[in-house]
Amino acid sequence: MIRSANENADVQSTFGNIPLQGSTNSHLQEFRGTARGSRLNLLGEGHYRNTAITGYVEVDFLGSSTSGNELETNSWNARLRQLWSTIELSNGTSFLIGQGWSLLTTHRIGLKARNEFIPLSTDLQGVVGFNWARQWQLRVTKTLGPTLHMAVAIENPETSVSGVIQPTGVQGFNTSPNAQSPSNFFTTSTTSGANGVSTDLAPDIIGKLVWEPGYGHWELKGLMRFFRDRLNAHNHVAVGGGVGLAAVLPLTSTVNLIAEGLVGQGIGRYASTIGADLVASPSGKIVPIAAFHFMGGLEWHPTKEWDVYAYYGIEQYARTSYAGTSIGYGSPLADLSGCAVENPGALPCQAANATITQVQPGLWYRVITSDVGSVALGLSYSYTHRSVWSDSHGVQPWGENHMIMTTIRYYLP
Repeated sequence: MIRSANENADVQSTFGNIPLQGSTNSHLQEFRGTARGSRLNLLGEGHYRNTAITGYVEVDFLGSSTSGNELETNSWNARLRQLWSTIELSNGTSFLIGQGWSLLTTHRIGLKARNEFIPLSTDLQGVVGFNWARQWQLRVTKTLGPTLHMAVAIENPETSVSGVIQPTGVQGFNTSPNAQSPSNFFTTSTTSGANGVSTDLAPDIIGKLVWEPGYGHWELKGLMRFFRDRLNAHNHVAVGGGVGLAAVLPLTSTVNLIAEGLVGQGIGRYASTIGADLVASPSGKIVPIAAFHFMGGLEWHPTKEWDVYAYYGIEQYARTSYAGTSIGYGSPLADLSGCAVENPGALPCQAANATITQVQPGLWYRVITSDVGSVALGLSYSYTHRSVWSDSHGVQPWGENHMIMTTIRYYLP
């Protein structure tokens, strides 16, 4: 892979942290080769009387430890992507328990696990504007008729505060001191910038209604979230969430149109940029950040050997700040003096993303398809533009990245 600006990233890009113009990394190209996207999976299926039972596990190697590097052995930790079981009853009711793609993720057909719409992109972070997560959940699905399905899930909660300037002493977020001490297995680093796990009030609740009238796949989905923090010896609670629409439509026998959108407050962690969810006011009151996500694209399958695609995505996050203070998200009083400096020293860069857009075309060509497996070649290009909220002087830093990725994949039968 080649990036025009260095993200210090593997095959999973950091769309929400593209280097801003003028910084050192904006002047350094990034070239990497990797095998860390390789996957191992195991599927088990069976029946007990009229009940279908399925189990699935999937791992890759994009996990890392504090000792992970490429100096000599190029060794990286295995990472659990999915581990779940489903029980499907004969009356059209099914249950899923375990870790898998969030119910918020758009499906291509129906509501079964492993039928999700996952962009064909080589970049494992997907596409800007694509809504997804992989996390533990308990899901109940019901078939209401030949064209109508519904599902409800409770899923792992976690709060993203990327780019947010918090009041001094606030607790409860993944970057708060209480999430890092006492030391725990959740903490990803023992140095500054460590991330723990937020102390949310309750699981996220997601509902989805799917309609397949004979032309395409249509979705209506909703999300509720329950945030909590603590400041000045008081707990504060707020509810966030959003509503979304999605469709997968066959324009011709070989061309599909995909579109999805989500709007709401406190929905940032479900986007490919891992956007900010909320701010804490100077008093500690939680205010979810208003956001909008959209992704659309075309997929063309001219023959069984070729897949050609083009996606476009956009994410927008509202300025949420407080007069006379830099606390909040995108405050005009935030210090951006170090954002466009090659050697900023002690100068800070308190940048908060306003809008991130991306175009991403690409293709796959299956060179070999046989009983012993298949070999596919992939090529993709993406252009991503990142703009952040301006300061009181109207200075608005921005960044861009051109990325080219190639890959060779061998699929076991």
